[in-house]
Amino acid sequence: MGGRIIRNDANGSMLELPEIGRLHIGMKNERGLPQSIDWFRPTGKYAALFTQALGEKPQTIQVIFPDDDPEKVCRERYEYRDDKGALVASGDGQTFEVWDGKKYAPYSINDYPQIMEQIAAKNPTKRGAENWDVTLTMRVIIPAVRGVVGVWQFATKGKASSVKNIRNSFDAVQTMYGTVTNTVFDLSVQFAKSNKPGDNSRYPVVSCIANYNRCGEIRDAMHPTENLSLLLTNKDE
Repeated sequence: MGGRIIRNDANGSMLELPEIGRLHIGMKNERGLPQSIDWFRPTGKYAALFTQALGEKPQTIQVIFPDDDPEKVCRERYEYRDDKGALVASGDGQTFEVWDGKKYAPYSINDYPQIMEQIAAKNPTKRGAENWDVTLTMRVIIPAVRGVVGVWQFATKGKASSVKNIRNSFDAVQTMYGTVTNTVFDLSVQFAKSNKPGDNSRYPVVSCIANYNRCGEIRDAMHPTENLSLLLTNKDE
């Protein structure tokens, strides 16, 4: 016996790492109101290790996706939340998981063509029909953070900018090379100004760019017993 329960899990991964922290591009100001920031703010038990390795306000960090499955490491989905922030429904545009009071039940757009409109009508919010968000959630390794092995989660709702930037970069590398796990990406954030007339507001935009110049450097910088061969699949050998 191998010391593990044998599970017939088709979605299982060779690499299941624990979440060790989260990254944010927002915070509360001195008045307790939310505000955007143009740097990555860590939270969680190991936030101090992140700051120690990358500084107080890093705008660009190097990350690695530990899996090729977008559902696990670069998930894009629709989300509908109530005014208190509770998740009412989520889905990929074809299949949705909808809270029925006890559990999230699956619904197909083939059976319910107007499912998104029906959910909004049944669960009215202050934002009305605009309450559907496009959210992208990343789960990545940050090699610079030493002493602990796990993934950091980052989520964004910038559907017209950040979501598109990250999704397109991930998909392009995977299409060209068949895997993203061998690639170091620069995850960066900077403020952009609104193009709307009379609107001087600004908002953070996140990009995720493949940086092959850093792959060897990061491998060489890490201890032999903590190098990327422990974090990546055999595709890298």
